[in-house]
Amino acid sequence: MKTSAQHAQWLLRLLWEVDAAGTGLSDLDWDLLLHVARSNGVLVRTAQRLAAQGLTVPDPFGAAVAQERRRIRSALELMRRVSLACEAHGITFLFPKAFQDYPDFGDDVDLLVLPRSTRVDSAIVGALPATPVKRDLGERLAGATTYRVAACPTSLDVQHGRLGIVGEYGAFPSVLIQHARRSQIGGMEVAIPRPEDQLVLQGMQRIAGRLRIALCDILFTVSTVRRTDLDWDYVIATARQHGALPGLSCYLSYVHEIYRDVCWRPLLPAAVCSSLMLRGWGRIEYRDGGYRFPLARVNGRLYWHQFRHRIGVGDWAGAGRLCLTPIVAGARLIGRLTRAPEPPAASSHGVVLAKPLTHVGVSD
Repeated sequence: MKTSAQHAQWLLRLLWEVDAAGTGLSDLDWDLLLHVARSNGVLVRTAQRLAAQGLTVPDPFGAAVAQERRRIRSALELMRRVSLACEAHGITFLFPKAFQDYPDFGDDVDLLVLPRSTRVDSAIVGALPATPVKRDLGERLAGATTYRVAACPTSLDVQHGRLGIVGEYGAFPSVLIQHARRSQIGGMEVAIPRPEDQLVLQGMQRIAGRLRIALCDILFTVSTVRRTDLDWDYVIATARQHGALPGLSCYLSYVHEIYRDVCWRPLLPAAVCSSLMLRGWGRIEYRDGGYRFPLARVNGRLYWHQFRHRIGVGDWAGAGRLCLTPIVAGARLIGRLTRAPEPPAASSHGVVLAKPLTHVGVSD
């Protein structure tokens, strides 16, 4: 257990199998485990699973978990305030991905609203100390705006009626919101997407323009695929209808491969495999903090499949948007690869919004 890849596989086994913690525990590098768990969005669940099995973690690991829980409480408070603002102004909205990793939480809060104009943002963040982040070309095409909120280390990303790198998915947001169901999570009543729609969304967003697949996404996908009541006919038909079947096929092929390597058994049913394009995407391997795949090969194939779909259904506006995808994706990838790391703030994840969450029942 000397590499981050070995620790990543150990974490997946720990979170998939109830009795996996004892195997390899004595060989763990706790600093490396902390880095892998935190950078892959599974830190809180890792601590919970270890605690449930009576294992005591080192003090630095425990301190990092406590810090992450404070950040999550702050993000939940931000969501509560945004929800109240949207409801007060009659804005149709959904947090499409916020709770798929709960009790862990992503680096930002994704808010999907149906209005495509950014003018609704003044009603959403008007009462918050929020500052908009300068948008690049892709964000303008995609109808996305990012806000930094004072006293909250988690940013707010608002998607205005579109999804995708250049907003190529213009109809699916309505499907997500229409099928959403109310649920109690973390002491709050929230709307969450239907599992089938969430899986289609993963295929839209987890590969195109990305550098890696994080462990949190793999865990969510595996738990969703394992559901015995999952409507695969709907998943495949919906993905095909919206031009997302190639992305979903690529994504599920990688998750299937990772699951087989870790658990030594297949994940996807044979009938599902026959309906997806699982071959030809290239190998995936864990390095540099996540599972990485051949970027040029994958994105080139996805772009071609999506472009053919748009032309085939007569979606000339969508095809036009896709023509800009290589430029936008290339610029973003170059920016991510060449961007200098930001200096760590003295208490970047220790700061929380001033108003506590005790009134909505969220605790450590």
